[in-house]
Amino acid sequence: MRIFLKSKPVIAPYRSTHHLRVVIQWAEEHGIDTAPILSSKGLEKADFDNPDRLIKFEQQFEITQKLFDIISCQALGLRIGERINIGQLGKWIMAINSCATAIDAFKMAFALADLISFPFQIILDVQGDIAKFSFIDLIDMGSSSRFRYEMHIVGGYNICCEILRERVQIIEIRFAYPQPEYADEYKKIFNCPIIFDAEETQILFDSSYLTRPLPCANTLTKNIYEKDCHQTIEQLIMLTTTTELAKSALQFKDKELLTRSQLAQRLNMSDQTLKRRLAAEGVNYKSLVQGIREKKARDLLQSTELSMEEIACNLGYSDVANFYRAFKSWTGLTPLSYRSNNTRGGRPRDNRAGA
Repeated sequence: MRIFLKSKPVIAPYRSTHHLRVVIQWAEEHGIDTAPILSSKGLEKADFDNPDRLIKFEQQFEITQKLFDIISCQALGLRIGERINIGQLGKWIMAINSCATAIDAFKMAFALADLISFPFQIILDVQGDIAKFSFIDLIDMGSSSRFRYEMHIVGGYNICCEILRERVQIIEIRFAYPQPEYADEYKKIFNCPIIFDAEETQILFDSSYLTRPLPCANTLTKNIYEKDCHQTIEQLIMLTTTTELAKSALQFKDKELLTRSQLAQRLNMSDQTLKRRLAAEGVNYKSLVQGIREKKARDLLQSTELSMEEIACNLGYSDVANFYRAFKSWTGLTPLSYRSNNTRGGRPRDNRAGA
């Protein structure tokens, strides 16, 4: 058996509130007033009870980052991941739960991923008796990287166990970050060998799980929810501008930013079509690249301890001097001054993703 599935290499600009709702609820239960944080991003608590409310990826990412910064819980990602279940993810998960087999469910999940996309690309590769999920970062997640991987992988594991109605036996999990102090918590959750400091984050499991019939398989139910999901995706497409799609693709964690022709190819359009659509929205490729570089630079200076040389390289600059000139033209400050002014005690915030 050979199966190869790959999610899109871009992050959908809009999504439902389901995942963020779980994080907000956890924070509220632990005494954190989330109203000011939500308000600063144009949201309020009532939005999380509205089934039609859609939010931008940036809103979700920045709110969870703020909460991660203020919540004093080492294993926060694990704890929130344990909260994620079928009842919290809406019609997207109901369509998946109604599929005939596990591989059908994964195909459905990838097809509907625009409704609840992640900050990483997911690849399913099956060779013989071994199936493997691999995860590739789409953006620099800074200090919240480990938290996000914990939350999504533990949550995804819980969902798989719920759908199959049994505890899924994993062969091995590899994480591309250092071993945390609470590594024993991972073993309690997954009950399998755990490898840290791996080259890639991967989950290995017996491929026989993929062909098992699902307990809740129901063609009519699947068709109803799948139709609803595709209607929502069409709504998302209508809401999404070419500029937003381009920004999402440009944030992909490539060593170098995409050229305009490469960007057009990734968005499945011609170079001239991309140029025309951006112009109609009052932007151009050069201004988009500058905006992405500035945001990446600010994020890296605030949330990491990378050297100026490493940040310059990460942003695609040939030397540090060019990066310094560009950053000062954006902010009026040197990178070092910006880092000093925007971190605690003149140093980057505790990089918990690499602790």
